[in-house]
Amino acid sequence: MASLVGLSGIKDICLKNTYENIINAAVCVWNEDYSAPLKSIAKEAGISRMTLHRHFCGRDAILLAIVEDFIEKIVLVLNQAEKDQDEPVQQMECLVKNTHRLIEDYNFLFDLFEQKGRPEDLVERFKRFEDLFEAFFVTIQAKGVIKPTIDFRWANALFEGVMKSGFRMKQKGFDQDVDLAAMIWDAYQSAIFTPEAIDEYNARV
Repeated sequence: MASLVGLSGIKDICLKNTYENIINAAVCVWNEDYSAPLKSIAKEAGISRMTLHRHFCGRDAILLAIVEDFIEKIVLVLNQAEKDQDEPVQQMECLVKNTHRLIEDYNFLFDLFEQKGRPEDLVERFKRFEDLFEAFFVTIQAKGVIKPTIDFRWANALFEGVMKSGFRMKQKGFDQDVDLAAMIWDAYQSAIFTPEAIDEYNARV
């Protein structure tokens, strides 16, 4: 019986590894060409089409799994920004820069959100992050460092905007010899923080 339990555990690990391998392969392939067929993902993952279909029933299933994986990672980035930093401007800097670096691995998602025919619940999957981001923003806002004219809805739209601008810069090859993460942060902090908060933060770093 013990050996059967052990074998079951090994099987679960193998299935999990194959599942994650497929997701990673899909991200790699779709970053280059979102129209690429599933056989390209299977080839990148080093598995057969049959094995791929044992884990995912089609493109939408893979896409939603990628989105869930991305959300888990971006939530972790937000949690680490809150945990590792004490100063509110620095917390936001950590979130903005690390989100940009994370998104670089999921470039195809930007264009996908603007395409017709995407899964209907794709955008809804991001509500978990938006809810956490709103709570994070409100906590910072309560410390008096956010411009009075900026509410969460606008801060969230600006957050998406600077991320997309960074993606477009890289897409057009304009990111050579520039610190894109720093440029994105400079634009975002100037948009939402009071000049006094920025000056005080810069004086300490």
